[in-house]
Amino acid sequence: MTYFDELRDNAGEHFTEWLRALAAGESSARAAAWGLHLDLGGLSPAVAFERVAEAVDRYASVHRVLYAAACFGGPYDDEDAIESALPLMAVAVAEKAMTEGEREARLRARIVGRIREGSYDEADVDWLEIKAAGMSDAQVLDMEPFDGVGGIALGRRVVTCSTPVTDHWTRRIIEPGERHLLLRESVMGRETETRHSLLSAYLHVVAGDGGAAEFLEAYDEHIALAS
Repeated sequence: MTYFDELRDNAGEHFTEWLRALAAGESSARAAAWGLHLDLGGLSPAVAFERVAEAVDRYASVHRVLYAAACFGGPYDDEDAIESALPLMAVAVAEKAMTEGEREARLRARIVGRIREGSYDEADVDWLEIKAAGMSDAQVLDMEPFDGVGGIALGRRVVTCSTPVTDHWTRRIIEPGERHLLLRESVMGRETETRHSLLSAYLHVVAGDGGAAEFLEAYDEHIALAS
């Protein structure tokens, strides 16, 4: 995932349009690029974003809001888009000297933050699921979905199913053949069985914020209509 992918509130769309205007030689777009000493010809939006962030930091830090408005604000200076771009520009500059592991940890934290505030998108979930797929069975077994509170553990194992099942916290579908945690417990004398996806396990074990899984709960029209 690139910094460009993390833009929200139409900032990415506005930036792409600005790049098109720049390529077409439009004067306002050229003025911003000239002020930042930039030649962005032929670059992808993801690479161009990083170049703009670095140039603003180097040449125009006191005017960062003006340049963010020019590049990401669209024709009507979209405030939400500008506010989305500014912190990511700072992040791109700050993380340039960091290791890949450090950048990944910070990206993971930003994604979890977006999940909790409700501004995540499926690209964020896809990134988490790709990382989660690399978890070992031992890591998945380390998951404590109920934080050790409640039932008496009867058994836990990593399994797959031949039919779709539902993740306990996110209510998202666990597809056939996908590894997941099967947890059996005794709660007030009754045996219960819950299933927990790799995504939930990753949030609990690696991200250290299992509670964020509840914010990914899939929308269920039948539940909504009944409530």
